[in-house]
This record gives sequence, structure tokens and C-alpha cells, in this order.
Amino acid sequence: MAFRKVILAAALLVPFGVVSPASASISPYVETVAALGPCDEYVALYNYGQGTWTEVGGQASAIYMGAPGLFATDPKTGDISRYNGTPGSWTTIGGPGAQFAVGGSYLYGLGPSMNYVAVWNGLGQGWSEIGGAANAIAAGGAGLVATNPDSTAVERYNGTPGSWTQIGGSAIASGSVFTVGDSGIYAVTSGGVVEQWAGGQSWTVIGGGARQLYAGGAGVYAISSANGDIEHYSGTPGGWTVIGGPGDQFAVSQTALYGLATDYTYVAQYTPGVGWNEIGGETDGITAGG
Repeated sequence: MAFRKVILAAALLVPFGVVSPASASISPYVETVAALGPCDEYVALYNYGQGTWTEVGGQASAIYMGAPGLFATDPKTGDISRYNGTPGSWTTIGGPGAQFAVGGSYLYGLGPSMNYVAVWNGLGQGWSEIGGAANAIAAGGAGLVATNPDSTAVERYNGTPGSWTQIGGSAIASGSVFTVGDSGIYAVTSGGVVEQWAGGQSWTVIGGGARQLYAGGAGVYAISSANGDIEHYSGTPGGWTVIGGPGDQFAVSQTALYGLATDYTYVAQYTPGVGWNEIGGETDGITAGG
């Protein structure tokens, strides 16, 4: 079975099984694996104890998972809904957004016109506006960051609506793609330089020659712009180790790195100190959360 997108929110992903009929209740708070079926026609969750997949929702254009639960956006309306824990039971919690992101215990959204940033308050369709216009948002365990509309600054949310602190100027904001891990905020500049936020408005160069960056509980990883190899950051500036060849894309969970083969035929898991292990069959995309 081919899955178009997969959210890996557990320490281990096991080989893909057959989607079973909706049956058992599944808690949205338990870290697990979720997927969008081919052509985005359904949302499924993996049942670890049974080695099967359970179809839990219908068509979706995107799915997000983390501590707040499992969320999906409607391909027709753009509305975002939260899974209630029982197959087929979803609650609409908000309207369309230009972007959504899960970080820590929160779900964030960028308004459809990109004119405000909001956080879901965990009840019904209640959202609180916490910031103004932004080009993009990125979230993770280390917090929420946003770039302003003209890309002259990147700011970090302080946890109180309207309270943001500038952590970088135009030199870091312009053309950079930001990634937020469990304990750090990172950027890949338009020139492929990898930088880590060092406090205040200071950034430290920790690598170069990268075209994409991934961060999570299992560490920080970069794709080499030269050959597509995946590299693991040691934690010391300049300390990167090649751990694998090219992949179509990669994703990081709390305990492992996942890679999708360039021909989409398999998914593999890399555990620091252990190595790679093929864990799943054909899919069209992967992402990690939790």
C-alpha cells in the first residue's frame, strides 16, 4: 500500500500493513504513525499491537501530529479538524490557514492572508491571535519563530500574545529556511550555510554546503547540496558525519531519523549508534512529529 504522506510520531515505525475497517478507539494523544492514503483519499493510523492500519478519516490535504493530537485539513474548504480518538470522529477546530505547525504542546496557524499568527487554545474553534503578519512560521520543542513580511527580521514568540523578540535581522531572515528542534533553532541560508541561534540576535555558523535541514529529538541532520548525502551534526560547529546516501526526503522523530528512498520504494530508519534498518514499503512522502 502506498501512502502519500506519513507522520512518524513514535520511536519506531514498522512495515506498512493493510488498512483495516474502522474499529477500535485510538487516543489522539498517544504517539503513533499517521498517513495520508494515495490521492489523499483517507487518513490512517498504525496499530502497533496488531501490525495493521486503521482508516480513521476521509480526504485530507495535509495532516499534522504532535502532543496536541492529530489534525487534518479539508481539501475543499481548507478547514482544520482534530481527531477525537475514534475512527470517523473529527471536530472542526478552525478555518483555513496559510500554514500550520505543531511545536511542543501547541498547534499554531498563520492566517489565510498571512496577516496574523494564532495559537489554538485547545477548546472547540477557539484561537488566540498572538502575532502580526508573517511570511512563514516554524515550530518545535524550542518554540515558535516567524519571519516578518519583508524578510528583514526573524522573531521568536515569548509565550504571551503580542510578545515577540527579534532574534535575527535581514542577514539571517532573508532567503533562509528555518527549522526548530527540541533544543535549538536553525537556519539554512540561500547560500547553503547552516546556522544555529546562539541567543539575542547572534547566530553561529555550524556547517555549510547544505540544501535542507531537519531537527528533532534525535538530533540535527542536513542534506549535502553537493551529492545529496545525509549528514548528522555532532553538536560542535563544523562537526558533521555522513551517515547515508541520497534520499528523496528525510524526517526526524524523538528517537530516530527516517529516510525515503529516491525511487519511493522503501522507508528506512536510522537510529544514532545503531545504524539504518528498512522498516516500510512504498510511500510518496514522510514527515515526523511528536
